[in-house]
Amino acid sequence: MESNLSGLVPAAGLVPALPPAVTLGLTAAYTTLYALLFFSVYAQLWLVLLYGHKRLSYQTVFLALCLLWAALRTTLFSFYFRDTSRANRLGPLPFWLLYCCPVCLQFFTLTLMNLYFAQVVFKAKAKRRPEMSRGLLAVRGAFVGASLLFLLVNVLCAVLSRRRRAQPWALLLVRVLVSDSLFVICALSLAACLCLVAREGRPHRPRIAPLTPDPYPLQQFLLCP
Repeated sequence: MESNLSGLVPAAGLVPALPPAVTLGLTAAYTTLYALLFFSVYAQLWLVLLYGHKRLSYQTVFLALCLLWAALRTTLFSFYFRDTSRANRLGPLPFWLLYCCPVCLQFFTLTLMNLYFAQVVFKAKAKRRPEMSRGLLAVRGAFVGASLLFLLVNVLCAVLSRRRRAQPWALLLVRVLVSDSLFVICALSLAACLCLVAREGRPHRPRIAPLTPDPYPLQQFLLCP
């Protein structure tokens, strides 16, 4: 064990992977992009209010999630201009807000898209089978439960990691297993919903009867009143 530790590179010998100029340029570029996204979404929300659209809808919730995500990312990257060390020594709540909450917002956005397209699919099928409308409530409950589970796991892992209450590798393993599994499941369900929407929206071509000559055209004409 000691021989393995002695072979490690000391902290003083570690150097940044990128030069400071490149790091500063990337930080400025990402901060600018996130800020532009923030102001773009902010303007769209004001347009929703200005033109009198429905305030609580899938569109407004989606825009609000994007606005909060862009605001948190802009705040995080603004730390890297002068106060990088402070960004790495945040408390449990600021750490979760800047590092973990954007991931939760991405998952919430994915579940919101699932809910929207699942509603489209179930409403289209309920026209032919009215009992299908009951399944929409179960789908909504499943996605709300998945969102709460994702949020709970991320909050617990962030708090325990900052307070040194558990092994970092164990927390990372739990978080990766739960979060990645939920992301994959929601992505597959969204792909299935999109396939069903595309199939339902495809126009049904009428079947054309074969062009066979009528053997008794004159008789049919005479029998007609």
